[in-house]
Amino acid sequence: MNKIAAWRFSGLMLVLYALQATQIALAESDLVPGRLITGTITYWFVGHLGQTDDEGRLLIWEAKIEGDIQGKMKWWFVNPPPATDITYTGGRLTFYAARWELWSEEELLMAGESAGKTNFRDGADGIWDGHGRVTQANGMYKPLKGRLVYETGPVILGSDPPESFSGTGVFQIY
Repeated sequence: MNKIAAWRFSGLMLVLYALQATQIALAESDLVPGRLITGTITYWFVGHLGQTDDEGRLLIWEAKIEGDIQGKMKWWFVNPPPATDITYTGGRLTFYAARWELWSEEELLMAGESAGKTNFRDGADGIWDGHGRVTQANGMYKPLKGRLVYETGPVILGSDPPESFSGTGVFQIY
């Protein structure tokens, strides 16, 4: 084998080793498609502040998320909601459609759409449940674009509802 061929072969082998290391790193990453990504969210109601986005959605919830993903989350609700409240014997269901966002400092890491409901039994805390999809992902979160989302948790009434609504729940990307 002459020197030029040996250098080309060595260069090719170096590139192949680098690609293999990249594949191993991606396979071990928490953000690889197919792996369930879970965060615990601690959320509080901010709808009474009246903050809206450029599309007229009202900021209803903010949260801190910890776990496989970390940062601050926001839920901007579409108004009017996709369905009117349903009252039943012993409680009511409220519905929502929203844009959610995950932020770290001033950087938007990812965002998506979700919709769901909150079930409030008369005089009791509620249970919130929603589903959605990641529609925007930046940087290392790009592999998550298109993945499905599940969000759930209690809505604790507090001492002065709705301003005192809060809770701790789960946000999952699957």
